[in-house]
Amino acid sequence: MLPVTRLRAVFMKLSTVLCNYNTRDELARALESLLATQGDLDQEIIVVDNASRDGSAAMVRARFPSVTVIEAGANRWFSGGNNLGLRAAQGEYALILNPDTILQPDTLATLVDYLDGHPTVGAVTARMTFADGTLQRNGSRFPTFADALLSYTFLGVLFPRWRARRRRAMWYEDWDRLSTRAVEVAPGSCLMARRTILAQIGYFDERLKLFFTDDDLCRRIVGTGAAIHYVAEAVLIHDEHASLSQVPRLTQRIYWQDLLTYTRIYHGRVAAWTLALLLLPTRAAMAARRGLYATRSERPQRTAAD
Repeated sequence: MLPVTRLRAVFMKLSTVLCNYNTRDELARALESLLATQGDLDQEIIVVDNASRDGSAAMVRARFPSVTVIEAGANRWFSGGNNLGLRAAQGEYALILNPDTILQPDTLATLVDYLDGHPTVGAVTARMTFADGTLQRNGSRFPTFADALLSYTFLGVLFPRWRARRRRAMWYEDWDRLSTRAVEVAPGSCLMARRTILAQIGYFDERLKLFFTDDDLCRRIVGTGAAIHYVAEAVLIHDEHASLSQVPRLTQRIYWQDLLTYTRIYHGRVAAWTLALLLLPTRAAMAARRGLYATRSERPQRTAAD
């Protein structure tokens, strides 16, 4: 007879992994929504803490004793932190979920039922809104090298119509996000996938720290022959960029690094070198703008007495 822990591993339906960095309050809110909405679903919840300084790990242990906490010991970023959780996961499906999300009552059941009923679908995502109900436009096509050139370099200014046409195509301009459909890229803030497929492709590529991680993961999921679907009936609230806003300059530097790494992986070294060269004016302009804002903020404020 199998021991209880082994039986649980065999029949576990869902593992939810949240990678956290200094978002204690948002994480607590997300965990409350997860536990409130799981119903009879056999779910394990894994929180990976990337060396937060705000007591996140201690909070989870104190308030949510059923949740597994993995302390990374250092900031492993989005890819490395989620990989720690995914490798520890035991469920048939794995849900990669940001701490800045709030699930609606039927979100988990809807996504699980969809995967159960569509065996050729390897991963699904949900319809996301901001707290005020405004719809988020997630779900896109894979970006091309031309998209990178038009989005991040002066070529987009020289060819604005081409850039606009490419953006409309990449973001499915005729789709209102209120209907279920296949997409190429689903956001890493909410991505439920068959764990066997994630294991097959090796989880997240840790050469990408924070950005283009979902583009890369979805490319490799689709490469197995599985589809990715946006499920409009599953809804959650997403408060974007809660952890990224803490270190804006570092975040921007990592963005450029990840962009060039992604370009090198999928379009080759020559394309990456070309993009790096063409990015120089863009990065210089952004640095100058930051310097201007900093100078303005340091000026003494005039008062009515001046």
